[in-house]
Amino acid sequence: MPIAQHFYSQPDEVELVKVKLFKQVAYYCLCLHLLFIFAFWYSHVYILAIANIASVVAWATGIYLLNRGHSHLALRVFCIEVTAHSVLVCATLGMDYGFQYYLWTIACMLLLDLQLKLRLAITLSLSLIVLFAVLFELYDTVNTTFAFRDYARPIHFINVFICGLPMIYVIGQIRESTFIQRRQLATLAARDPLTNLFNRRYAKELILRAHASCAHNEQPLCVVMADLDHFKQINDQLGHDMGDEVLQTVSDILHKHVTDQDIAVRWGGEEFLLVLVDCNLDQAVHRLETLRQTLEMQRFNGNELTATMSFGVALWHTALPFSVALQLADDALYTSKAQGRNRVTAAQSS
Repeated sequence: MPIAQHFYSQPDEVELVKVKLFKQVAYYCLCLHLLFIFAFWYSHVYILAIANIASVVAWATGIYLLNRGHSHLALRVFCIEVTAHSVLVCATLGMDYGFQYYLWTIACMLLLDLQLKLRLAITLSLSLIVLFAVLFELYDTVNTTFAFRDYARPIHFINVFICGLPMIYVIGQIRESTFIQRRQLATLAARDPLTNLFNRRYAKELILRAHASCAHNEQPLCVVMADLDHFKQINDQLGHDMGDEVLQTVSDILHKHVTDQDIAVRWGGEEFLLVLVDCNLDQAVHRLETLRQTLEMQRFNGNELTATMSFGVALWHTALPFSVALQLADDALYTSKAQGRNRVTAAQSS
């Protein structure tokens, strides 16, 4: 069963942001309709004053539904309220005051209701736009004695601004949240969640690009296989939580000993791969020896535990495929382990 459909799954970040924004817009509109009640009552348009009391109730109901986790129902309540309010005001006062533009706002908001199938959501949104056009045909010449008729143009402008503001705000915030989530998903796809090193699948493409760049620029390139010594004993004797702590600390140390051009990968389990860019074999051995000594001095579990690492390094000649360079480094790592572990061995021949 997909995660999104599991009983215990939570809404994703975009959905949570959307609900939060809907609440903000709902409070904004509720306060707006409270102002409309007094404005229409003052201008003796009592039917609209009463209608705005119903609008306040509708927006309060929508807020209640949002708090109960029913965002799709809340959005439909908002849609009905805005549509009914726009039609009633236009029928009463005419089109000069801009209340019809609220239909555009709710038409855009409808597309955010993920409970509606896309085709239905588009159809409903288009229906609201058609209604917007029809209102001009029906109520373009309504005669009214509205007290503020001399201020029709500024009221029209204010309504356009008021209805456009929440639409721009909501879509802008969801856009930003979507970008953030995309970056997070890209990180999850590229990084090992425990160590924050590149994962094996993603790293292969980076490694091939690094090889092509070094070949083009005639730079040396080294491949390193590294393995934590006796890691199974740490897991068996001290538990997997301690094993995870060791892996995380070792990975942090690896991060500090590689450059921005280098590639550090959790290759599998307690095994790591390093690709050292613009680095010849002697330089690689020196850097790895410094790294090995740093790891050797690291203490875990209240200074009671040490963890060492064995290394095998090979120069990756531009004519060699990655699999061959990797095998050379792996053979050198095997030699390090055979000779007592906690050492660096360079492949002698490529």
